[in-house]
Amino acid sequence: MKAFEALIFDLGKVVFDLSFDRVFHFWAAASGQPVEAIKSKFQFDKFFDEFERGEISARTFRAEVSRRLGLQLTDQVFDAGWCALYLDHYQGIDELLTNLKQQYRLVALTNTNSIHARVWQLKYRASLGYFEKVFSSHELGTRKPEKQAYQAVLDYLGTKPEHTIFLDDNRANVAGAAQLGIKTILVESQAQMRADLYQSLRIG
Repeated sequence: MKAFEALIFDLGKVVFDLSFDRVFHFWAAASGQPVEAIKSKFQFDKFFDEFERGEISARTFRAEVSRRLGLQLTDQVFDAGWCALYLDHYQGIDELLTNLKQQYRLVALTNTNSIHARVWQLKYRASLGYFEKVFSSHELGTRKPEKQAYQAVLDYLGTKPEHTIFLDDNRANVAGAAQLGIKTILVESQAQMRADLYQSLRIG
C-alpha cells in the first residue's frame, strides 16, 4: 500500500500566481486616490473572513469596502479591480498534476469568495480540470485554517489524515492541517514544492 493516497492543493501561489497589489493599483487608478492610501485602509480582517465563508453577500462586501476606502465605483468596476489580482498559472504545473493524477487522488482547497470564484474558475479551467473536486471556502461555510475546512475534504476523500498531503503557501493554513495529522508542505517556490513533494512521495 502506498504511504499516501491523496494530495490536497491550495490554488493561489501554488497552482497559479496572484498579487493583491494589482487590486489596490486598479482601485487607486479608478478612484483617483494614491495607491498607498487604498492599500493602508484595506484590511484582511473578520469582515473579509466572513465574506470568504459566504456569510455575507457580494453586495454587502462591496458596500462596506467602498465605505472604508472612500470608493465610488460601479459594481462592475469594483469587481474588475477585486479580480485584477490573478496572474498566470505556474509553468510546468499542468505537467506535474498530470503525472501525479496517475497515482494519487487530487483535490483543491481554497479560501475564496463569490466574486473571485467567477473569474478563477474560468481563467484556470484547464489546470483545475486535474482535480476531481475543488473545495471553496464560501461554499463550505468555513475557511482555512479552521479545522472544519480540512475535515470536509478528508470526509469527501475517505482517507486518513496520515495518508494525505496538503500543500499551501500560508504558514497558518499549513499549521491548521498539521493539527489534524495531515502531512504538510509549505510552498515557498515551485522548485522547492516539487523537491519536497518528490521527497515525500519518494519519486526520483
